[in-house]
Amino acid sequence: MNFLYLRAFHAVASEGSFTRAAQVLRVSQSTLSWQVKALEEQYGVRLLDRRSKHVVPTEVGKRVLQLCREIFRLQDEIELTLDETQRLQSGRLKVGADGPRHVLPVLAEFIRRHPSVQVSLTTGSAKKVMSDLLNHEVDVAIVAAERPRASQLHMVHFRTYPLVAYVPRDHEWSRRKTVRPIDFHGQPIIVREPSSLTRTKFMRALKKAGAVPSIVIEIDNREATREAVALGMGIGVMGSPEFYGADNRCVCLEFEDADLHFTEYVACMKTRRHLRTVREFFRVAEMFASPRP
Repeated sequence: MNFLYLRAFHAVASEGSFTRAAQVLRVSQSTLSWQVKALEEQYGVRLLDRRSKHVVPTEVGKRVLQLCREIFRLQDEIELTLDETQRLQSGRLKVGADGPRHVLPVLAEFIRRHPSVQVSLTTGSAKKVMSDLLNHEVDVAIVAAERPRASQLHMVHFRTYPLVAYVPRDHEWSRRKTVRPIDFHGQPIIVREPSSLTRTKFMRALKKAGAVPSIVIEIDNREATREAVALGMGIGVMGSPEFYGADNRCVCLEFEDADLHFTEYVACMKTRRHLRTVREFFRVAEMFASPRP
């Protein structure tokens, strides 16, 4: 079996496009197309459906794609393990996080201790970060979760913090210190995307209180959400560490009559716990962790 052909198929199936896959692998599109076709002809099976707008794997292709991911994950494991023998004088660490404020102090200390390790950071929603962990797109992450769930993940408590509401300084609530979920009834609010853990917990609390707000707009990142609130478009909600000191145009309000808290975990796949870079990240993260409430 030609692993170049497998690599070509894996790239096209993952990217959903011959053009993007060719850019990722830094080969010509014609070379990539020939390699995938050669793999299909070698086994007399069609692996990709090229008729749709995006290139998608067939049923057989989906099964092969899963196996390819495992093959290349193991290849990454071998490379990382070999890198470990150099005592962190080199190597790489791919980190995921659902926000920058928790992870950057940890990364700053990690890089200070191990300047020769190549570190990359990917941020996104908690759901996206969890997906990246499970798909081996990142080695380790600091991410919010309602509870440790995936059995293949190793998760250690990092911090627990409350959810807060925030309004512009000229808002009628700006003199208040606290707010209740029922107060949001009929109020214009700005929410994150449906997969957001912040949105899920907040809307659940409103429903329990019987509050029906008016959703003005749905925004997929906290920076744009903060800007929309500052401009007076509606009331926003976020984790308290994400707000404090972030924007003096807004006022923070704590929740009462509601248990609205997040717990952040340092997490990795159990299969990667033994890697020295991952172990060292956990060790550094422990320096910044807060005790369980």
